[in-house]
Amino acid sequence: MVERPRFLTLFALFLATGLLAFAYMQRTIYSRAGEQLSAEPGAIATRAIIDRWSTHGFFASYGMLAPVPGEKIVYRWSSGAYFWSSFVLEKIWMAITGKYSWRLIALHNVMIALITSALFAVLAFRVLRRIGAEPLHALALAIGAQMVQFTFPDNLALYWENQSQVWWLAFAICFFLVDDAERPLLQALSVFAMTYIEFIESTMFLAAYAATVILLRGERPPLRRLALLLIVPWLASMAVYQIQWQGAKREPGVKILASGFLYRTGLDGDAELYGDHLDIAYGRDIVRRHRLGNHQYLFRWPALFFAGTAAALVVLGAYLRGRAPRLAALALFALLGAYVLYAAVFSQAVALHPYLYDVLLATPLILALFAFVPALAEEWTQQSGVFVVVACFAATWMSMFQLRLYALCYPSV
Repeated sequence: MVERPRFLTLFALFLATGLLAFAYMQRTIYSRAGEQLSAEPGAIATRAIIDRWSTHGFFASYGMLAPVPGEKIVYRWSSGAYFWSSFVLEKIWMAITGKYSWRLIALHNVMIALITSALFAVLAFRVLRRIGAEPLHALALAIGAQMVQFTFPDNLALYWENQSQVWWLAFAICFFLVDDAERPLLQALSVFAMTYIEFIESTMFLAAYAATVILLRGERPPLRRLALLLIVPWLASMAVYQIQWQGAKREPGVKILASGFLYRTGLDGDAELYGDHLDIAYGRDIVRRHRLGNHQYLFRWPALFFAGTAAALVVLGAYLRGRAPRLAALALFALLGAYVLYAAVFSQAVALHPYLYDVLLATPLILALFAFVPALAEEWTQQSGVFVVVACFAATWMSMFQLRLYALCYPSV
């Protein structure tokens, strides 16, 4: 059992490394980006949400998002929970200065990605220690993986608009951290939080996790305990969301902003926007053409995808041979399974919004490629450190490569 001070120490350390990376970004890719925020559609939608909550009251829309300036339009598919911290922070700022700050919200969004990357690094460190990595090696590999995850271009693009997926990912990582510490109540609270933030992704994640713990060899939890851990907090979260939604849609003059179930699944048969599931990977031109910057580099990461997929297979093979801990297999299967299930069922949504979902796939692949596989390879060389050094160099290269891609696609000058 990992003691709480240990977690706090690790989290503070990885938060500090993330802040160093963030300071570098402030001097480079974000150096002049703040001047463009007031003309960016995502930042404008964010201000519309905060202004409506500030002007009409948070409960006037039952906490639901109203992202269209001057319109009483409520977004259907979100509880709005991932905007709460933005709202509170901006309210404090406006009480002090009397004016709205575009840059404050932008920095807040990137800080959420930074905190998620620090949690990601803590999880990586703990699994690496279970694999048998020395503390220094585990620390180096965790930091390398953290930098690659943090600098993933879609994380960097949060500067322009907050997204629920990064919040969801943070609580999904917490789910595994408290599972490792054997704290079921905190794990249930993680399920409630991730469901309240992104209920569709959470449903897929819980299905993938349940299938994994039931079908994977080893200790299987009793079904009653599994139901209390997963289903009860999911139902509680959905009940709260339904209260919000039912109240919001009954407000006079409210218009609903939402795509339908058939549209999201692609089972409406319309071929105008994408063809089949392979377009999730190969049919991204329709998304690129409406974006600024260099379209040919946008939403493209084949090297990381194929190398990460190979690494994930290696880790799962190592688990079958008893060389990788159960937690490593659980994390990879559940996170990858959640993405696969979501993309299978809601293929049109994923094909048309890669900037929302790519990071959910990239994160477990990064974990396998830059953390787990080098640690497993170290066993072949009696912990010589060779593979750790190679992994650190590779993580540095990939991080800078991703910063360059972001600079091409989201120029700040």
